[in-house]
Amino acid sequence: MRMWVPVWLRERWGVRVAAAAAAAAVVAVALVLAGIALVLLQERSVRSSVEDQARAQALNAVARLDDGESPEETVTEIATGFVLLQVLDADGTVLAASPQLSTTEPVDGGATAADPDSTVTASVGDDPLLVVREPAAGSLAVLAAGSLAAAERSTETVTQLAVVGVPLLALVAGAATYLFAGLALRPVEAIRSRVAAITGQDLARRVPEPVARDEVGRLARTMNDMLARLDAAQVAQRRFVGDASHELRSPLATITARLELAGRRGPTAGDVAAMVPEAHRMARLIEDLLLLARADERGLAPRRDDVDLDELADDEAARLRATGALTVRAATVPVRVTGDRAQLARVLRNLVDNAARHASSQVTIRLRSDGTEAVLEVADDGPGIPPTDRTRVFDRFVRLDEGRARDAGGVGLGLAIVAEVLAAHGGSVEARAADGGGALMRVRLPRQPVDGVVVPSEALPPTASRS
Repeated sequence: MRMWVPVWLRERWGVRVAAAAAAAAVVAVALVLAGIALVLLQERSVRSSVEDQARAQALNAVARLDDGESPEETVTEIATGFVLLQVLDADGTVLAASPQLSTTEPVDGGATAADPDSTVTASVGDDPLLVVREPAAGSLAVLAAGSLAAAERSTETVTQLAVVGVPLLALVAGAATYLFAGLALRPVEAIRSRVAAITGQDLARRVPEPVARDEVGRLARTMNDMLARLDAAQVAQRRFVGDASHELRSPLATITARLELAGRRGPTAGDVAAMVPEAHRMARLIEDLLLLARADERGLAPRRDDVDLDELADDEAARLRATGALTVRAATVPVRVTGDRAQLARVLRNLVDNAARHASSQVTIRLRSDGTEAVLEVADDGPGIPPTDRTRVFDRFVRLDEGRARDAGGVGLGLAIVAEVLAAHGGSVEARAADGGGALMRVRLPRQPVDGVVVPSEALPPTASRS
């Protein structure tokens, strides 16, 4: 049973004391209510027993009187110390009575005359009596009075036991709750002490997990899962900082060396030609790092504009054709999505640049509709991506062995940015093997319904463009 404990009590006394006090209070209230109910039931039971005995003796006396026995003989033969008798005539005059009862006044004071089935309470000295009436032949009536002293004594005994037992049992319940709460909280204390000992440099440690699969066990497993996530995040952060520092060091070193040479012999056109690409490279890297930092801190929060994805795909195809280095094949259909045009354009640019960087001679861009989704595919005819690396390529600063040369361009953030932007737009990206070899990046985005004929993704122009 869950016990409600006030907040101020938990704050002042702690969980163990608060739980013990609450348990003692609950037990005390329950025992008091049970004691009251027991006293009432016990008193009712004893009173019913006294009434039954008194009525039985009265009926016995009525039977004797009906058989012609005199009132005096009947009272003498039947009356006992527990049940006392009076025999009355039709006028209520006492004809015979037990020695303890008055011989002039009915013990019930005439209260039962109108209703013989009723009972009244009277007293003789200090002895309380329960009086019943039974009619007899010849307009006679028998009053039988049963003693309630035993009932009162038993009620007093039960009450005294309750007064002594309730505090004692409440104290025992509180002490037991305090003890068992301490035992139950021992694993929690072990978890707390272990977590307190874990520093930022030692996130590989874990808290002890109890065998029981209860709330404490789930807490320990949740804590270990959190520590694992923090450890992975810290490792990723360190790797991120290290990789970013490494990537920034190279252009900075080139610019610094050129500036030192220019300072000694004067700047030349070659110095400018060498520093400008490095400065652009560093600017792109810083821009990418800022975008990823925003994504980690509060998400990218893209705008909700109408974006024609086919226009972005056609623009990227035209841009790549303008370089004249590769054959570009494109097949697109009108597809409109909701999102941030600049961010989605960056996704297209990163995917196309990545394909161009690894392609041998050809890049293929396809855009089609698939139910409620827009499917964009960018493929190249390069060496492709091994199956074991097709998920890892979307991590930050990940470059496969063949793409690690500086001349290949890129620092391993392009596909990571693609994944972050698409996730913010409710989409996804996956790496697959292209049909003719090479790598294929498949993007899925929720699309808006548009009118028009859907061109199959296999439909490509009959001739390829090269410029």
